[in-house]
Amino acid sequence: MSQPVPTEPGVTSPLYLLRTPFGIALQGIRDNPRRMHALGFNVTAHRVAAYAVAGAIAAVGGVLFTWYNGLVTPGSVGTGWLINILVIAVLGGMRHPVGAFLGAIVFVLLQNFAIDVIDRERFNLVIGVVFLTIVLFSRDGLLGWWAALSARMSTHRGGTPWRAASGRSYVR
Repeated sequence: MSQPVPTEPGVTSPLYLLRTPFGIALQGIRDNPRRMHALGFNVTAHRVAAYAVAGAIAAVGGVLFTWYNGLVTPGSVGTGWLINILVIAVLGGMRHPVGAFLGAIVFVLLQNFAIDVIDRERFNLVIGVVFLTIVLFSRDGLLGWWAALSARMSTHRGGTPWRAASGRSYVR
């Protein structure tokens, strides 16, 4: 029997799919597909199902995009938005569902306030420098920096190094 993904009590999170047996199997396949195959899981079928779920989510996003704009033209499909989405995901943190929201907030704030400080044409330079800084110095974006900072602060305040950044203790 698989154990549920630990969550903080009273906090609703967008991890509903990851808490299901299918989501836990996908996490195991991501970590070690050979082991999951040895345990009897059909790795290929789970990966195909994961791509189907991702496609359904992307389809809903496409429908909402068309509904918001009213039409779709060949000019609306470009690499500029895709690169921005990649930058947003890496800024916030790829391992956390909340990372995309944090990355979007930082991206929009940089976009709005960088225009006041520098020209609009140089925003790509600013976001590129921030992106490279995050990639070079943090394994998991801004949330990785936050986790490292809070772990360091908890050890300085007399906490144990076994406490995670979220406040949960893994020592029994």
